[in-house]
Amino acid sequence: MSFAHLRSVLAACAAVFLAGPVVADVTAALGTADAAAGERVFKKCASCHTVEKGGKNRVGPNLYGIVGQPVASAEGFRYSDAIQAFGGEWSPDRLSAYLENPRKAVKGTRMSFAGLKSEEDRADVI
Repeated sequence: MSFAHLRSVLAACAAVFLAGPVVADVTAALGTADAAAGERVFKKCASCHTVEKGGKNRVGPNLYGIVGQPVASAEGFRYSDAIQAFGGEWSPDRLSAYLENPRKAVKGTRMSFAGLKSEEDRADVI
């Protein structure tokens, strides 16, 4: 898995989806992010998400190219009303905030992942 694929993944584990303004600032941490560490962190996400270009949706959507993409835009995936209402685009900061605590970030999301509490882990996976 390449760093580009990992970067496109988050979202979150998918994916990630906030219901308000960005609450995290991971941009600075991206400068020292470790792609190999991100691959290890992503193993927590891989049971529900794929990251390969053209990869299939699973329980969660394929996350290839997620950074900069509109929220809830993976073709063929059925998103919750909450994530669709969240709207906007997936920036690194927005992904980080979502991945830290998906259910807090988007009330009503179906993503059951507990979150990545470490900012370093979130930067590595993004």
